[in-house]
Amino acid sequence: MIKLKIENLELYYPLKSIDSYLIRARLVKKVKNFFFQKQESSKKIKENQKYIKALKNINFELEQGDRLGLIGLNGSGKSTLLKCLSNIIPISSGNINNYDNEFLPIIIPQSMCEPNDTIKNNLILLGYLLGFKKKDILESIDHILKFADLEKYKNLPFNTLSTGMKFRLVFSICFLIEGKSLFFIDEFLTTGDEKFQNKGFEYINSMTSKNIIILCSHSRRVIQKFCNKLLILNSGNQVFFGSIGEGLDYYDKIVKN
Repeated sequence: MIKLKIENLELYYPLKSIDSYLIRARLVKKVKNFFFQKQESSKKIKENQKYIKALKNINFELEQGDRLGLIGLNGSGKSTLLKCLSNIIPISSGNINNYDNEFLPIIIPQSMCEPNDTIKNNLILLGYLLGFKKKDILESIDHILKFADLEKYKNLPFNTLSTGMKFRLVFSICFLIEGKSLFFIDEFLTTGDEKFQNKGFEYINSMTSKNIIILCSHSRRVIQKFCNKLLILNSGNQVFFGSIGEGLDYYDKIVKN
């Protein structure tokens, strides 16, 4: 049964002055809005406006239990595609047929944290940004911190954590998931140490039979160990969708060129 179908997805970025991108406060507001309501496709392209084509002609289908690896060179559009699928960025054209599945985008939300506030308070904020109720987060805090091996740090400022610890905290919020069926994960399983990576793989594999997971990664080991399908992007174009073995051979040719 097809549960996620992407048809001719395209995304165009209008060229603007640098001042228009200095909008951290507005970005936080937009992220919250996008997390809690579906977005319409962006307005029709203006005739005199210059655009950059960030994503072009993306087409693929996934079924229950699929684990899609999303791979490509830096700047190929991987994180951008995840944000489009998560309704964080409205697409310019095409269709995202979600078939009424709930989704959980785990896309570097630690950038929205308050660096000088405690880890515990930031955990509540991250849970809120991911769409959970405060009551559910509070009831699960001890469980989350234990899974992330951060119990003894919960009252320290968030900015005292290493990069790997921050990603472990974000991933551990997954224990709050109930009824979510689509997961969009941006390059985080490779940031923790090997012990935590194995713990993460074990947990995700336990829920793959009823979920679809899309994992963005540069790691061949992660892709081969975890995924059953591969999507390759190159300069915003979809250049491959299919089996892992054939896809990695194709990707090697891209890297050599």
